Amino acid sequence: MQNNPSILVLDKNKNSREVIKGYLEDSGFAANIELFEDYSAGYEKLKTLDNNSIVIMDITSEHDDIIKDTTEKIRLYTSKLIICSSDYSTNTIVKALRIGAKEFLPKPIIKEDLLRILSRLTNIEEKDDENSQAKIITIYSNKGGIGKTTIAVNLALELAKVTKVKVALVDLNLQLGDVSTFLNLTPAFDVNYVIRNMLDKDESVFLKTFEKYKDTSLYVLADPSYIEQSESISPQQITELFKALKKVFSYIVVDMSANIDANSLKILDCSDWIIFTTIVNIPAIRNAQRCLTLFRSRRYPKNKVKVIVNRFMDNDEIKIEDIENTLGENIYWKVPNNYFTIMEAVNKGMSVAEINAASNVANNFRDFASKVSDDIIEQEVIKYRI
Repeated sequence: MQNNPSILVLDKNKNSREVIKGYLEDSGFAANIELFEDYSAGYEKLKTLDNNSIVIMDITSEHDDIIKDTTEKIRLYTSKLIICSSDYSTNTIVKALRIGAKEFLPKPIIKEDLLRILSRLTNIEEKDDENSQAKIITIYSNKGGIGKTTIAVNLALELAKVTKVKVALVDLNLQLGDVSTFLNLTPAFDVNYVIRNMLDKDESVFLKTFEKYKDTSLYVLADPSYIEQSESISPQQITELFKALKKVFSYIVVDMSANIDANSLKILDCSDWIIFTTIVNIPAIRNAQRCLTLFRSRRYPKNKVKVIVNRFMDNDEIKIEDIENTLGENIYWKVPNNYFTIMEAVNKGMSVAEINAASNVANNFRDFASKVSDDIIEQEVIKYRI
């Protein structure tokens, strides 16, 4: 195989290590294989290698805290982590993907499965939409004043905290974006500049055009500085932007306008998830009906659109069951109404957690991010259950 990386096999079982080594030797990786019974020794070796190295780690006999600590260290030096286990229940696979594994392999390992994964990880052209595990999550409503930007900002930040991976928050409300204002940022670059100058750059250069939010793994890309710049951005350029983003970020959270135009449809079509946001009043629900009809006409998969209710109150006259019956959709999540915390956050350019971490809405966004992350991972598990 071309572009042979170093491969480190971390496995307590000697026979298992030797079987994997034999598979690798047969496939042409023999010169670059190292076997470790001691995971700490494997990690120390990884630190001396380049970041294209691949780690194959067995978690069958390890405790959760040891697995978490080891994988967090490994991910500092490579993103190419394959986890294997003789327990291949759904819970184990979800755990492996949640802690950052690129792939999961059940044991005993089948040679063809291992080689297929290695071929994908070592193919320098592999970083495309079809193979990428990165997810585009677009917050959308076809009605203004619903709170989309509040949800986008707080969900993106909590996703970064929960997952510890790189999360992009992209303002594609191309004419009247507010993401930077909501986080009190003054970015040096914007989406128009990135589209025209940065899509072919490597990751380190690309990231410099994003505004990193404090000490988190959240990176913000602002809307165009001038309204007229938005008019020259095309649907094809949005597609190319998403391709570039998916090479670098694990999650891309998109805030967009309420308009329905060519660019909006391209954003929605390219999204892996659409978090459709409504509130509990008749005009908003009627608008939601129209929009969901549009989504169905575009034949979006059912699990692509998640309906959430913002500013929810238990004593609303219109009940959740009424909304679900009207829309023909289950409500995926409810964000509680907390006017004072939300408005203080908006006015100070901070997240709700920074204003009041103990508030109901701050706790809600933390739980929301955890649910989104877990549900996306569980969707990925389907391919392992064949």
